[in-house]
Amino acid sequence: MDFKRLTIVVGHYGTGKTEIAINYARFIRESGKEVEIVDLDIVNPYFRSREVRKELFDKWRIRVTGVEEKYMNADVPAISRNIYGALYSKEKYAVFDVGGDDVGAIPLGQYHHIIKDQEAEVLFVINVNRPLTKDVKSVIDYLKSIEEAAKIKVTHLVNNTHLSYETTVEDILKGQKVVEEVSKITGIPIKMVTLKRELLNQVPDLGYPIFPIDLYMKTPWDKI
Repeated sequence: MDFKRLTIVVGHYGTGKTEIAINYARFIRESGKEVEIVDLDIVNPYFRSREVRKELFDKWRIRVTGVEEKYMNADVPAISRNIYGALYSKEKYAVFDVGGDDVGAIPLGQYHHIIKDQEAEVLFVINVNRPLTKDVKSVIDYLKSIEEAAKIKVTHLVNNTHLSYETTVEDILKGQKVVEEVSKITGIPIKMVTLKRELLNQVPDLGYPIFPIDLYMKTPWDKI
């Protein structure tokens, strides 16, 4: 599976954007490229890539930037100027973990004039188990609202239908039907189908790349 120098991950809250951003950065790193994660989620206090920045750097030498470290636990718009390094670099790859919904996508819009001239891929992550993206129409409406807020066009769709640790193969197959119909209507191709690594050998051939992921994000009660 190929990748661009810039990968931008957008979608509804709870779709698993952050997990995909982390695992995709790992995939790029294991391909021999230097890569960083740009955490642009300034609206959600939970499930942010900066929560595991130490683990990512210690294990994979993947840096997390985007929010000043002294503000990493704050829910405030404190975006680091280091983001420009990721945008303009000629060699380093970057995966942007963007906040959920159209509100979370707004911070990305301020960089659209830079991104449009870059080698970039915009992944729209879909989880049809979320109430506001449960069918074809709602997914397309959500996609358009994020495009408008971020001032950017989605280039690929990702089926990441899940129920966290309770995800089944049936969830993935249900999501795939919706995602394929969205792709047919919008003309936006499907990049991949993501799933927990332990389900890898249980899913039939869907005709698209399967991308197994490890789960990094923990709920506050799981950390106790």
